[in-house]
Amino acid sequence: MKISIGKFQELYNISQIEGTEVEKSMLLVQCLTGKTQEQVDAMPEKKRTKLVDKINGAFQEFNKQTEKSKSKSIIKLNGNLYRLNYNLAKPPMNAGKYVEIATFSQDIIGNMNRIMATMCTPVRFTYKGFVNTNKKIDHSKLSDEMLDYDFAAAYQSCVFFYAVFSKSIQNSPIYFKSITPMKNQMETILMNLHEVMVGYITQRWFQNLKISA
Repeated sequence: MKISIGKFQELYNISQIEGTEVEKSMLLVQCLTGKTQEQVDAMPEKKRTKLVDKINGAFQEFNKQTEKSKSKSIIKLNGNLYRLNYNLAKPPMNAGKYVEIATFSQDIIGNMNRIMATMCTPVRFTYKGFVNTNKKIDHSKLSDEMLDYDFAAAYQSCVFFYAVFSKSIQNSPIYFKSITPMKNQMETILMNLHEVMVGYITQRWFQNLKISA
């Protein structure tokens, strides 16, 4: 099962609302199948249980696929090529992008599309390989487009970003002190991305998304 960033955000938001497990499970089924509440409610119990079991099995496979997925340096989105920048200490990353990511990291699930958009630099392919273009990015538009990007690949990109980011801070402490006097922001992004790195958030996400009949 392939799930986009946007679809995963929908599923996660459903799992966080108040209600019984059965109520939330039925909303998850509606989200994944495109069926209305009336259609789900009208299903014979045996058929609904079979559907729930099938979805749970797909979630387990999706979990495995997410863990096995690899981060990418170049991605293609709506016909455009982008390089994902993992190192804030190197251009074209700058203080502004650092603050964006620090802010977005407050809610990694809800802002994953925005984090990915911040990491992007437009490129084109030449005989010399991929080279940066002078094309300016509309961050809001690209963030919306990124909702259709594969969640598993985006998750691994966030994991790899943390690894590079953490090493960059260790190797360039003076640089990071110079671009942000707000120490708390740095501590926050490190803490949130560390949770992603160790897999804690992923495990919690999938626990919350478990469906019951």
